[in-house]
Amino acid sequence: MPGTLEDYAFAVKSVISICRDAEQGFRAAADAVKQPAFKEMFEQYSEQRGRFATELQEAVKSMGFETTHPSGVGGVLHGAWMTIKGTLTGHSEHAILVETARGEDWSLKTYREALDKNLPVGIRSVIEQQFEQVRQAHEHIVLLRDATAPKQPPPEQPEPSQLTPASSKQ
Repeated sequence: MPGTLEDYAFAVKSVISICRDAEQGFRAAADAVKQPAFKEMFEQYSEQRGRFATELQEAVKSMGFETTHPSGVGGVLHGAWMTIKGTLTGHSEHAILVETARGEDWSLKTYREALDKNLPVGIRSVIEQQFEQVRQAHEHIVLLRDATAPKQPPPEQPEPSQLTPASSKQ
């Protein structure tokens, strides 16, 4: 793979970093919601992303390379924002789901960019498997986000007395 080692290294480091970010972000989301089912879901996703980062780091080590240990600073910052937003919105599950869906958009983008690179087969396999699970989590979060969205009132219909003869014709 001449000329691709730098791309490969950057792609893998980016995926590990986004996993650490998501780990921190989901942990903050779990702390920001009140409903136990959402809290448990976010905790599970946090643990999953931590495992993903570790799994990738181990795969890279097995190939004879050293990996960095990204701190998930972006996740800490996003998590802090979710905590603030949770407080401001009365710990609205919908508001937190909006933020976690946004974070998952970044995760998917990072995974896609990595998969566009010329990766060794073993690393590609790990990233593909993780990508599918991230995609499924994203879909689940989006469904929950949409289901918890505040209901919009139906558009007001004019009273029959307000209709003019021209507007009442079909």
